[in-house]
Amino acid sequence: QQQQNYGNSSFMSRVEESKPNAYSGGAMAPVHTGNAPILHPIKDLNPYHNRWTIRARVTQKSAIKSWNKPNSQGRLFSVNLLDDSGEIRATAFTQQVDRLFPMLEAGKVYYISNAQVKMARTQFSTLNNQYELTFDDSTVVEQCVETTGVPQEQFNFIPLANLMNHEKNSIIDVLCVVRDIGDLTEITPRNGPADRKMIKRELTVVDRSGYQVRLTLWGQEATEFSLPKDSIVAFKGVRVGDFGGRTLSLPSIGAMTANPDISEAHMLRGWYDSTGRDSAYQAYDGVAGGAGSGAAVRQDQLKTMAQVRDENLGGSDQPDYFTVKGTVVFIRSTSLAYPACASPDCNKKAIEDSMTGQWRCEKCERSFAAPDYRYIFSVNVSDETGHNWMQCFNDIGEKLLGCPASEMVRLQQTDDVAFTQKINEATFQEMVFRCRAKSETFNENTRVRISIMNMNPVDYVAESRRLNKLIESFSI
Repeated sequence: QQQQNYGNSSFMSRVEESKPNAYSGGAMAPVHTGNAPILHPIKDLNPYHNRWTIRARVTQKSAIKSWNKPNSQGRLFSVNLLDDSGEIRATAFTQQVDRLFPMLEAGKVYYISNAQVKMARTQFSTLNNQYELTFDDSTVVEQCVETTGVPQEQFNFIPLANLMNHEKNSIIDVLCVVRDIGDLTEITPRNGPADRKMIKRELTVVDRSGYQVRLTLWGQEATEFSLPKDSIVAFKGVRVGDFGGRTLSLPSIGAMTANPDISEAHMLRGWYDSTGRDSAYQAYDGVAGGAGSGAAVRQDQLKTMAQVRDENLGGSDQPDYFTVKGTVVFIRSTSLAYPACASPDCNKKAIEDSMTGQWRCEKCERSFAAPDYRYIFSVNVSDETGHNWMQCFNDIGEKLLGCPASEMVRLQQTDDVAFTQKINEATFQEMVFRCRAKSETFNENTRVRISIMNMNPVDYVAESRRLNKLIESFSI
């Protein structure tokens, strides 16, 4: 990059004249007049070059946030800045919040100079840039009327079918159709105080790759979400999760744009209206359903028990996820559940105190009169090619046995006939299972453990269609 000489720039002269009292609190950004300054690309910003001017669009602007720690307190807000070379995050702290917050508006283009360039704190940014900006007293912001050549937004869309190629906690962009919209729910964070609540809303989204995934919105994004079903949304900076295979969530540093005016969105809309609306989708979490359903699964992706064995699923360092159709032929019922902590969102095992009769959770450091039993047991699932032992956890146990674990423990202790009937009713049911296979080592012995992540009754209409297509593929 050729070094630029800013000494005679009329813009840089005004920079010197405007420090730091040129702006009163709450003032809008002045409009730049005169000749355009010599510009520096965002991608070339670094801590060793401090005389620069960028022309950038504000693509995202956060709310003002406060912090209060024993040794400091203050406020901040941040913006994402974009030019044709790249993106960078910029943050204003305490004294600069009142001055700069009203100046910077999302979607507008500005000339910006005299900000500190620092190493990026990746926990607070989703942008592909090793540096970030910090606004200070000398930072100058002027609105730019000429916006030619400044892009509206920059995305790097990942097809939903490729989510398994991205590790847990990876940050990606996706362009998808909102297939289903869940209700607002309130949860207590696992590691937070008991009185702290979080609001979330779960969406089911799909794209042209034929996959669907659960995407979670949090806080204000969840409460203010008002788009109708079948809307096209570009999500920037969503976090990849591995619960049930793959999930997505939109962190506070991410953003979403409804019906963006980009070619990819127009192509997705055309495909969805003509074909995708009535298509079936492969679900990472194993939810099953027919064509046209928000929870549809492409049944042609089913594995057989023989394929699970022959393909050595779960035999590598990374877990494998797959779907099978099979019948529960045996439930290991000698030990169905364990006594868990009764605190919300804590699943740790509780230990009974023989002296007091209380149940103690060492993690929460609390005692309870009775534990909250949770399922953990194994079932044998069989199809026409073989069988496998699979592990069931609490949600799957409740779905399979039809009652909470505490009720099954009570029946096991007091009513053997009713307990046996529950077990018998749960066996010889044909289901579609979404599974996770992973190698585990215990006492120097390694084996593959298969866990059931989700299960649903077989959709026999969809299954008949799948088998019919399979038969047609064998035509001579």
